[in-house]
Amino acid sequence: MSFGDTDPALQGTIPPLTRRINSLARLRTNVMALGLIQIANLTIPLFTLPYLTRVLGVEAYGKVALVQAITTYLILFVDFGFSWSATRTIAACRDDRKLVSTTFWENWTAQWLLFCVATLALFVMVAAIPRFHAEVGLFSAGLAQVLATVLFPVWLLQGLEKLREAAICQLAGRLLALPLIFILVKSPQDAAFSLLLTGLGPVLAGLFALAWMWRRRLIGLALPNWHQMFGALHSSAHLFGSKLSVSAYTTLNPIMLESAAGTIALGYFNLADKACSAAQCGLNPFSQAIFPRMANLYEHNPAQARKLLRLSILIILALAGAMGVGLWLVSDLAIHLLGGEKFQASAEVLRWLALLPIIKGLSNIFGVQIMVPNGMHATMNRILAGAGILSVAMIWPMSLYFGAVGAAQTSLITESFVMIVMGICVYRKGFLSRLG
Repeated sequence: MSFGDTDPALQGTIPPLTRRINSLARLRTNVMALGLIQIANLTIPLFTLPYLTRVLGVEAYGKVALVQAITTYLILFVDFGFSWSATRTIAACRDDRKLVSTTFWENWTAQWLLFCVATLALFVMVAAIPRFHAEVGLFSAGLAQVLATVLFPVWLLQGLEKLREAAICQLAGRLLALPLIFILVKSPQDAAFSLLLTGLGPVLAGLFALAWMWRRRLIGLALPNWHQMFGALHSSAHLFGSKLSVSAYTTLNPIMLESAAGTIALGYFNLADKACSAAQCGLNPFSQAIFPRMANLYEHNPAQARKLLRLSILIILALAGAMGVGLWLVSDLAIHLLGGEKFQASAEVLRWLALLPIIKGLSNIFGVQIMVPNGMHATMNRILAGAGILSVAMIWPMSLYFGAVGAAQTSLITESFVMIVMGICVYRKGFLSRLG
């Protein structure tokens, strides 16, 4: 069974121009599919977020944000870099069903092992920290998002460029779970329900994706042994290090903000951060669709990779620039619509975060589209580790003295550091100078 557009045995009989047209058509389909996912990621919170902020209030919403920040670390641990490493491996061999199947089972079983470890670690943490004892229900509900990460092996569908089907599964799961939020979440005491139902949509999406994969027989049965599982973990460890470093200046910031300035300040920051993240959804479809194609082209056709990189830079700069200006101009209105008067302090936070789309867009080009496919993992790890150290050094005093605004300023400074240093590194390696 072939995972490309045509039988690999017939590839040599198809003219190069036809193959290129088919390849571009598939890329457009993947971008549109991921665009559908991001539209859902944008519009569904626009339905639920204004309701949740008003029903839960600032303090309960801040508790939910704290649990989400902590469980994000568990999601990061369970992903363990597979979203890059496994996607890259599958993209390079997607016409070899046997190798794809082996790669899938090695990585997926390793993820289940990591999920068990993460669940145990969460409850040990809750038991060890007295102030979390009363929030055991919140943390248990937050595990739904971690489970969804395992159930939906999106790295397989990305590597195979089967993203239209991934989009349909994600959209169906989210839409089915959406009405339950309005039915079951009625007061601050229902904060755990809000977390559980937020995770229910991705869980359903994962179940739909697995059922579709089974029906289409995308993979064969190739259960790995312990040596293969740990081999998959070893091959992803350097990329996990990169993501862990990123989390030091993204996920850790809200946790440190809550410790320094309290739950209410975290509520203000989280709402502004969600608004900024929603605006950046327009970048994600293109970036996620380009990555497996870049990995494949750098392996087999570097000249075409450079052409695609030029296009990627132009599109991301245009989109990110428009998003940043738009966020800054409508910050007050956006926060009023999403949170109401009680969250108006989030507007200033959002204005500081408005510069992030273009900064993160460039960082994505330098890091994910150039450094990862070309094996510059050690360099990227050092840059991200430096950014993590910078952020950890800044976040506590900035949060203590400036609250949510200080956390936003810390994020802006750290992301700028990553973008500038990555840009210098890829320029010195000649990747940017060869684009002309």
